[in-house]
Amino acid sequence: MRNFKATGVLLALMAAGGMCSCGGSVPGSNPAVAGQSSVFTVATDAPLPSVVSCRVEITGVTIFNGATNVPVLTTPQVVDFAQLSGLHQLLDLNAVPTGTYTSATVTLANPTIGFIDTAQNPPAIGTINGTLNQSSVTVSFANPFVLNGSDLVGLRMELDLRQSLATNNGQVTGAINPVFHMELLASDDADVSIDDFHGGVTGVTGNNSFTMQGPKGRQWTVQASASTEFDDPNEPISAFTTNTIVEVSGKLDPVSHNISATEVEVVSNDKFFLAGLFTSIRPPSGAATQADLYVRAELPDVAGIQDGQIATLDLNGSEKYMIANIQNPLTTLLFNNSALAAGQSVGIGGSLATNNGVSTLTVRRVVLRRQGQGGSWVPGSTVIRSGNAGSFQLNDDWTAGVLLPNPLTVITGNGTIFINLSGLSALSGTQAIPLRVVGFILVDSATNQSVMVARAVEGMTN
Repeated sequence: MRNFKATGVLLALMAAGGMCSCGGSVPGSNPAVAGQSSVFTVATDAPLPSVVSCRVEITGVTIFNGATNVPVLTTPQVVDFAQLSGLHQLLDLNAVPTGTYTSATVTLANPTIGFIDTAQNPPAIGTINGTLNQSSVTVSFANPFVLNGSDLVGLRMELDLRQSLATNNGQVTGAINPVFHMELLASDDADVSIDDFHGGVTGVTGNNSFTMQGPKGRQWTVQASASTEFDDPNEPISAFTTNTIVEVSGKLDPVSHNISATEVEVVSNDKFFLAGLFTSIRPPSGAATQADLYVRAELPDVAGIQDGQIATLDLNGSEKYMIANIQNPLTTLLFNNSALAAGQSVGIGGSLATNNGVSTLTVRRVVLRRQGQGGSWVPGSTVIRSGNAGSFQLNDDWTAGVLLPNPLTVITGNGTIFINLSGLSALSGTQAIPLRVVGFILVDSATNQSVMVARAVEGMTN
């Protein structure tokens, strides 16, 4: 069984030896030569209640081959670990020598912690400048990993916020003793998949391929196939322009280094994008006219809109509302301007006008994004309709949990993936079971309550 105790940063290692024979190279790095492999970086985390942000500058990552600490991160990057909650964010890809690797080291700087203050109405965001007890962490792998010339592997780096952030009577103090879990995994392992990667389209290279710009300006080629799911079939790749911003899920191809896409979601056609968490909807029922968004990402950077702060968005019902690829088991679960709720993770696309230094955003697209929530299964709450289709309740104590009903109703379908569990029927007995759920927060129109539709339910191990 895999241990999913925390989620963090993933660095994937891709062996370049196999690419030498076909003339391939690592995007953004020197051409591959015999005896080299490559590393790509992905991020994820395990959050705490009400903590919506833990931004840390990753100044370096190395892996040790018995003689040398080999760098696998080209340039420092700021990662907000708290936004991932079971998702994986691609950061980088670099060439490294083949060999046997036994440990990894990550160096950190400049942490900041953001938390939701629900005592205010509407909720506000508080920020603490963190203090690192140590700026460098080395983790030995459970087993030495042999990286051969034809391998594509990933370094999974998980920052466990529950163990890392010091608390006093349940309140975060700002002291951080970073606890990482790191391991090397084959490229086809689900723990080095890519499911939180967005950027601007830079060009269309074919009917089923395009290029996009990711972190630090690196260009990535995205390859679609007949099995790739497009969230809006009315917007094929051929319609993409340099104003299009997309979010991509998939895996890195071991030979081409392209992203082999399982899902492609258009989040903006106006060259402007915000991602974040709804913290307040006004009015609280009926058609929303305003929504407060805790901003976690923006493309491009705009004066007056800042990561880690709340932006108020005006809505009028003309926006296009979409759900990023979902198998919806109930027709009462809808997403529109009358079905918005605090605690939903969303992407916002729109046009931006700036006059006399004042920026005005016109929202044109609201895309519901998957997110991770966690806590403990409520004994006796499981309802099975057929197979894995049914529901259960979760005592939610993770990020955004303070904005959602508690317990939170989780709806599952026969397409829901169960990890470390045999299926929905495994949620039985009299003892609480620690879980992490990745899925979508939707409003059930029959009850007007927020529920979670699960894509994956994971039994947490120690």
